[in-house]
Amino acid sequence: MKKVLLIALGLAVVVAAAAIYYTRSPGAKPAAAQKLTIHFTCDTSGRLEPCGCFTGQHGGLTRLMTWLEARPERHDTLMVDVGGALAGVNDYDLIQYRYLARGYQEMGFEALNMGAAEAAIPAKTIASLSSTSAVPLVSASLVDATTRKEILDPYRIVEKGGRRIGILGVVSPTSVTDPGEGLAVLSLDEAIGRHLPALREKTDLIVLLAFAKEAELRRLARDYYELALILGGDVGGPAQDMIRENDSIVLYTTNEARTVGTLTATLDGQPRTRLLDPVYEITLLEESIPQHVDLQELVREFRDEIRSTPLAVDDPDAVDPSAIPGVQPPATYVGSATCQSCHPKAYETWEKSGHGHAFETLEKKGSDADPHCIQCHTVGFGRPSGYRRPFGKEKLVDVGCESCHGPASEHVAHFRDGKKTAFKFRPVGPGDCVTCHHGEFSRPFDWDKFWPLIEHGKE
Repeated sequence: MKKVLLIALGLAVVVAAAAIYYTRSPGAKPAAAQKLTIHFTCDTSGRLEPCGCFTGQHGGLTRLMTWLEARPERHDTLMVDVGGALAGVNDYDLIQYRYLARGYQEMGFEALNMGAAEAAIPAKTIASLSSTSAVPLVSASLVDATTRKEILDPYRIVEKGGRRIGILGVVSPTSVTDPGEGLAVLSLDEAIGRHLPALREKTDLIVLLAFAKEAELRRLARDYYELALILGGDVGGPAQDMIRENDSIVLYTTNEARTVGTLTATLDGQPRTRLLDPVYEITLLEESIPQHVDLQELVREFRDEIRSTPLAVDDPDAVDPSAIPGVQPPATYVGSATCQSCHPKAYETWEKSGHGHAFETLEKKGSDADPHCIQCHTVGFGRPSGYRRPFGKEKLVDVGCESCHGPASEHVAHFRDGKKTAFKFRPVGPGDCVTCHHGEFSRPFDWDKFWPLIEHGKE
């Protein structure tokens, strides 16, 4: 009899310990089952709005907000970004990130994870972005290279459907080619292991935002039973179907804010909450979805600030990041008008083409000072002697002769002034076109169809 009583007492202690371990407050009754919808994005890459150079462009936060407002949910929602919202490491990319965060705030996002793009900027810059971000930035992976302390809050906890949900952010070291100055990237296991015990005690359900490869996402699901949901990541395309690994659900999306992932499930009434009866969908934000007027105003604010802010790329002495150290360019840009006297027919063809009026399209949209747009609508932007924003529309605008053929000063000096030079233009072919005409900017690029529109030859 004593043995039976001891066994019963032992079981009671185990059950009581488990209740304390997995519930928010000891002795609290499990909450009733509730519905929860989770919307998640990844790899936004600065896409506040589609640029509009061609019809049929998808995505942009401007469309995402319209789509979210039209959703029929009558229960709690959780919205998060898995990382890669930043377009690059330039000063204008960092300015844009503040507007992206404001856009996410307008939509009600709870957390922005740090992806590979964000991990490429200096530690001090990440801390500065966090201090001004409209939405909390999270990362358990990014640490000070010397102290190994987190640069940002590793996680945040929110309450949805009567449950406390922990949102933990990580990025895989295999996704980060070159960490920013003063930054180190922890292994996925160390980043998660540092904070999982605390999250187990403080929350009912844990969501992991993991900017990582699909195989890594699946491995994390197998190794960490505590993770109810894993959202990624550094992948080739959105997950078309829900992935079950161990006791976790794995989902991911990508593609520059053209898609948004949605999971709707029931939060069960058990102490360690799981997602029951999950329904997953991936949505393409098509051109038919109107752009939200509030976020379009945000885009205009961004472009106004960019227009009035001196940028590193405006410096005429700026070094071309793609240049070979110690090697000076053999020629400089002279402008398409210089080519007209010797190549009148080619010039006439160019002047009548879309290339000859490319800068006008930026002026009509107010994006003629936005470096993200300028590079494909001017001659030599960002290169020595190339277009600079202070030029306005006075010179080196449009997709000119030298956009494809390269700087022409040596060529002009030889044929017009009789200067002896060994300079020769390199051959031009379809590969040169796809630097700008790729993806949705041509849908698809076809040399045989595009070349006749600008066809010209030697004169």
